[in-house]
Amino acid sequence: MKRMYLSLMAMLCLLCSVTMAQSIRRAAFPLNGTGDFKPLKKALAGTQIVGMGEATHGTHECFTMKHQVFKFLAEEMGYTVFAIEDGIYGANLINTYILTGQGDPRQILKDEFHAVWQVTELIDLIEWMKDYNAQHTRKLTFAGFDTQQMDSYVRALRTFEAQYKTHIFTPITDYDGEGIDSINDAMHAAEQIVDSVLQTLPPKPAIVPDTAWEQATWMINNIAAAMDQFNAKEFLLGLNTRDSMMALNVTHLTKLHPGEKMMLWAHNGHIGRQHIFASEFNTMGANLKRHYGRAYTSIGFATSTGTYRAVVDKAGNMRTDNALVPAGPGTAEYILHQTGIPVFLLPLKKVSVEGKFRTVGVYASEYQFPEKPGKLGDLFDWLIYIDKTTAAISL
Repeated sequence: MKRMYLSLMAMLCLLCSVTMAQSIRRAAFPLNGTGDFKPLKKALAGTQIVGMGEATHGTHECFTMKHQVFKFLAEEMGYTVFAIEDGIYGANLINTYILTGQGDPRQILKDEFHAVWQVTELIDLIEWMKDYNAQHTRKLTFAGFDTQQMDSYVRALRTFEAQYKTHIFTPITDYDGEGIDSINDAMHAAEQIVDSVLQTLPPKPAIVPDTAWEQATWMINNIAAAMDQFNAKEFLLGLNTRDSMMALNVTHLTKLHPGEKMMLWAHNGHIGRQHIFASEFNTMGANLKRHYGRAYTSIGFATSTGTYRAVVDKAGNMRTDNALVPAGPGTAEYILHQTGIPVFLLPLKKVSVEGKFRTVGVYASEYQFPEKPGKLGDLFDWLIYIDKTTAAISL
């Protein structure tokens, strides 16, 4: 009797998957080229910020697709700001490159960006933005909105101090943790120093330009947020601190570029209105949705099979042969695969997709699906599905 019950349940699940796949097939827009993004034109009317996710932090097809979407948004819809899940300082160096040609983008990515972004796909986007700027009077901007790059921000503040002969940020730029045994104690001491600097921050010195002062004070605020994240007593609290600050950074960028439209490049877990693993995680996307409402649109990514690039050990070594766990029955990707469409764009408001949904971050992992299923429409407004994917290409 028990076996019969289980067999019936399996048949019902299969029938539900088939029915859902048929609904998805009717609503989907197959993607074969940049012209296929036209459905987004109407959907993004009134949108100021588009959050573009990724199924893993190292999937070639997700990265190249986001390049194509930004190209479409810039050429067809007047988007001018590209912002990535990395630091302000390194992004500023890339922005200088796409505007003036000064600097080596490969070296900048290696020196200032997280290892997941040290890939040829991002270089291709950067070079395209540089070429675009050379041919248009309306310039594109390359920006960053992450808060974790404390070492980069400290180097930037040292440069600021040397250029303008100030000592405003010296307590933190000179701090080296000497005499403190543990990293935790050193970080707590650094947090106290940063808080003290912020509490005694003077008015802008007359010699310092407004833009330079704005950048310096914003970087010290990001250092403070990163300290809060590192020193948080609970892991989830630290994540919430980071995503809240990233949302503030995005809002800050909109003030620096008033009236301009922006595309964000980040993980699915940040751009979505919820996180598939932890509903208590207050994502950047949730913060932006509350602040901007319909002016913020999120587009997630999903893939069924393939390989991806990710960190494999504590030393930070990257490998490109990490395998995606097969998307079996009960997963959203299994249903998406049943459509038979290799690559497509899906409006999640028009069709319901439910199931366990894959997420892979910086580190390679075999635990890629949560225990409980969810509704993708609760996470994103749109979804781009790519059935087979490969690893991003290391520099």
